[in-house]
Amino acid sequence: MRRLPIRRGAVLALAAVLVALSPGTSSADSGRYGSFELQLTGFRPRIDAEFGGTGPYAAVFGSRRGWMIRADAARSLFVDYGSLELGLGLGYFEQYGKGLLPDGTRSGDTTSFKMIPTRASLTYRLDWLAERYLVPLAPYGRLSLERYNWWVNNGAGNVATTGGRSGYGATNGWSASAGLALLLDFFDRGLAREMDRDTGINHTYLFVDLTKSSIADFGSKASWDLSDTRSVSVAGGLLFVF
Repeated sequence: MRRLPIRRGAVLALAAVLVALSPGTSSADSGRYGSFELQLTGFRPRIDAEFGGTGPYAAVFGSRRGWMIRADAARSLFVDYGSLELGLGLGYFEQYGKGLLPDGTRSGDTTSFKMIPTRASLTYRLDWLAERYLVPLAPYGRLSLERYNWWVNNGAGNVATTGGRSGYGATNGWSASAGLALLLDFFDRGLAREMDRDTGINHTYLFVDLTKSSIADFGSKASWDLSDTRSVSVAGGLLFVF
């Protein structure tokens, strides 16, 4: 019987594909314990909602959106079929403007609104294919309990007071996020393995997500509404899995 010729290059290519798709070819060599992420998002609080959209916040700080930066550290609860993580987060936001005098005219002094958002989150990331086969996309979802700690400074840099009340407080709420993470290891697996050996970072992701938030003390009429003015906000950042 006549044997069909097989090119050596085709055999090598097939072998490379089988190796790439075989289980356990993830770049991670060390154990997995959790993750750390840095996130950047645009933000403007809905404080003026009770005034019909135009109120004291817009009068002092304008209608522009500011930038909020957040950092989250999470511990893995399980990693077998995707990752379930329990995390804590901390952030920062600030805006500056000109204060208002009692007669409503604009003051020459600069005032600021500053906020430190904190949260406890439960996140599920469908990274099983990324872990076993290096499929470079991992969708995820997150539910968070939020607490936004805020204060207003006057022109002297001190916490402002109005009517005997200090201009600081905290507002509680919740948020829900859905996102997609791109596995950067996919583009240089050798570098990813070297990073794992040197730092313990198994994987690095670039992510983007959509978030719906309600930060208004769960409907309390005595609290500021610090939800984002946009019904759904967009955020992006870097995620490190270790």
